[in-house]
Amino acid sequence: MKLHWSPRSPFVRKVMVCAYETGVADRFECVRTPVAMDTPNLSLLRDNPLSKLPTLVLDDGSALFDSSVICEYLDTLHGGAPLFPANGSERFRALQQQAFADGLLDIYLLWRQERNKPPAQQRAQWLAAFSVKSDRFARRI
Repeated sequence: MKLHWSPRSPFVRKVMVCAYETGVADRFECVRTPVAMDTPNLSLLRDNPLSKLPTLVLDDGSALFDSSVICEYLDTLHGGAPLFPANGSERFRALQQQAFADGLLDIYLLWRQERNKPPAQQRAQWLAAFSVKSDRFARRI
């Protein structure tokens, strides 16, 4: 297997945590794949029409993308206790925790993007909203 990877992607880091937690990190090769909003990566487009990271290419050539899908797939490759139980309230609790984490990563990515703008171009209202959401999330965990 091959994982399109970048150390800058928090979603790739999430997949890597899952891979190490399940003991399957040595079962795929990490391929450094630069992505940019203004320059589609043609090799990544062959595997993922969204041109987003992470993307896991399976041995049969098919590809999985979106960190949540990849994490669930990796969870099927080991014999230990599942990270995502098969059914019931435990499964939905695990999926909800994953959704919270993904939402927080989305907020932080947008927050960083906004803060990296010159101060005159930053939207103070957006930064304040990101702060409120982040604080609310921190109180839930």
